[in-house]
Amino acid sequence: MWRRAGAGQLRLHLAAGVARRSRRPPVPPLPTAPSACGTFFSPSRHDLGIFRGSVGASCRGVSDQAGGGGGGGEEGGACWSCGARGAFLSCGSCRSVQPVDPAVDYFRIFGLKREYNVKDKSLEGMYKDWQKKLHPDLVHTKTEKERAFAAEQSALVIDAYRTLSRPLSRALYLLQLEGIHVDEEKTINDPELLMEMMEIREAVSDASDSQTLEKIKSQINRKLEIWSNSFKEAFDKRDFDGAVEATQRMRYYERAMEETVKKL
Repeated sequence: MWRRAGAGQLRLHLAAGVARRSRRPPVPPLPTAPSACGTFFSPSRHDLGIFRGSVGASCRGVSDQAGGGGGGGEEGGACWSCGARGAFLSCGSCRSVQPVDPAVDYFRIFGLKREYNVKDKSLEGMYKDWQKKLHPDLVHTKTEKERAFAAEQSALVIDAYRTLSRPLSRALYLLQLEGIHVDEEKTINDPELLMEMMEIREAVSDASDSQTLEKIKSQINRKLEIWSNSFKEAFDKRDFDGAVEATQRMRYYERAMEETVKKL
């Protein structure tokens, strides 16, 4: 179901993603440390190709090479400008914007523990704080060097926020930090799930009012919550087979949700 990717494979995979987005900050190699639910509508058989693609996984992971689990968003090295210790994204002493540190993972940026459950308010609040300090429009009086740093840091913070704010992309990112590669094109050999997906598509296509679509959306959300909880339970136990399976099922439901929202 999954394979633990070697450092060389991950470097090639992540480098390709960075090349496609030239303004993204550099991404370091990932660590190589070792290491359910009811039906929805009436059944019928159909293999849905539309649900094969990946969903919102901008998981270009960076790792905390010190092995920490998130934590202090104020930790850092020496400031390049004044030499003060603990400079992180921007220096607390001289306010100079710092270069991107490839050893910093997305959780650490927001001062969060490296775990699946994330408090949305804490994440959003830290995101807004960093954007105030790093947004290119707000550092126009800085040197060209710092403006370049700010553009890279701002892009990194945006990417980190988008990844951690969505359950599926957050789950995939956590697996990536464990060195686990998930084949996002792999379909699930589960006729019941595929039948359910077909019925969802038909229900969305036949829906003639927003009230019906909202009801479908609510049902999909419940299934997403079930598999989101399954991922957390498996990941916490380091049951990576179970965690990968949960992300694969979450992807099907997220695609179903996207199709529903498009029609609202």
